Amino acid sequence: MPTAPLGPTDLPCGQNCLDGCPIQGKMTKLQAGLVPATNDPAVPVVRAFLDGYAQLTERSEEARRLYPTTVALPALFDLVLSAKYAARAIANAGWTYCDGDDYGDRPAKYFPFLKACPRCTVKRDFRPAAKSNKPPSDTIGTIASDVTSLILAEYLARVAPGLRVAKTTQLRGDADAVIYGEALLALAEIKSSPLVIYPLEIQLPERLTEPRDGEAASMADHSSITDDLTGPLAFYLPHWDARIPLGPRDASWPYATLARFVADPGIVEIVLAAWRDLYEIYAGNRSARGVSERRRWLMCGCGSPVDDGKNLPGLDRTDDMKKGTYQVLKYGTSYKEQCLKRVIRAVLISNVFPLRLYDAYLADMQDVIWSKDKYIVSSDNDVMSFNKADVFNLYDALLCLSDSRYRDEQLRAVFALPDRSE
Repeated sequence: MPTAPLGPTDLPCGQNCLDGCPIQGKMTKLQAGLVPATNDPAVPVVRAFLDGYAQLTERSEEARRLYPTTVALPALFDLVLSAKYAARAIANAGWTYCDGDDYGDRPAKYFPFLKACPRCTVKRDFRPAAKSNKPPSDTIGTIASDVTSLILAEYLARVAPGLRVAKTTQLRGDADAVIYGEALLALAEIKSSPLVIYPLEIQLPERLTEPRDGEAASMADHSSITDDLTGPLAFYLPHWDARIPLGPRDASWPYATLARFVADPGIVEIVLAAWRDLYEIYAGNRSARGVSERRRWLMCGCGSPVDDGKNLPGLDRTDDMKKGTYQVLKYGTSYKEQCLKRVIRAVLISNVFPLRLYDAYLADMQDVIWSKDKYIVSSDNDVMSFNKADVFNLYDALLCLSDSRYRDEQLRAVFALPDRSE
């Protein structure tokens, strides 16, 4: 009977474990469920965006200052995740009609992922209710993990070509992804969540009508409507009144059209600037007044009635911090400690660093180290001694696209994602 196909065979563990390694069976099973993170239909978008970003920063010192990788990578995450949501969720129903009459705009249909008309939220400081088209939470987690793995894989291909990223295909597998090289294997727990999900827009040539008392009358603003999905679609960035054209739907929608669009450095700059605006509002005073307050209603976790306040971006959710901390400890006790080569690391990964909850939940834990009684070399009065190889970091890295914290110097050197606390 043929054996199950194995994932990447160049892992330093699994098939390549030392003789007598107590975790070889577990590593081989983990390996069998891995596929390259670049096995993803959104690869053209990520590559085109990173190429456009490289051109932008090469030709402009101002762009390098305003849009470091700590802005570019999480902005790319939200763009790709929005594309995946759109590809999965788009339907004939679920659209909201906005006549735009109050501010002289063209009428349009919106397919939103939060519970408010995106255009009126910004332009009128008014939040007419709309149907949310967000996927269920388990689907969101899978999509976010895939997007994070893909962006890391393409980023590392540029800055550390000796490293590769593979994601697991196993339901409830031991790790979400592995990042590995010739002498390094990082088991990754991924807890990512978007800052912003861009709504879909269809611009209309004229205002819609409906029958009323036997006559055609203007359709009520913010009516729930349908669409045949045959015309050109776009992502709408309401706070910049900008559009990212996605074209009519076809077999490669929306990735092929989106990839062509973001290959332009000028377009990449618009995406980065729009995302940076929202991130700075999130990082600042949540209750700021005026235009800032309007724009915050475009962000996930902005609060009732637009979006549940628990849906904050990145790692800024207590459940994810608690679950993530347990997982890296589990990686340590079940894998890292038992690896004879001592090449395994445990990392917690996200798209956005926890700006609001870091001090309360992670600041006092990031430098925790641990060992076990069996590794005690000597114990004399108040001094207990261990060999350095038998003392382990709780987190070898808190690796976030917007900011990171490192406890392992090898990871710091290869990832090159900035630690902004330094």
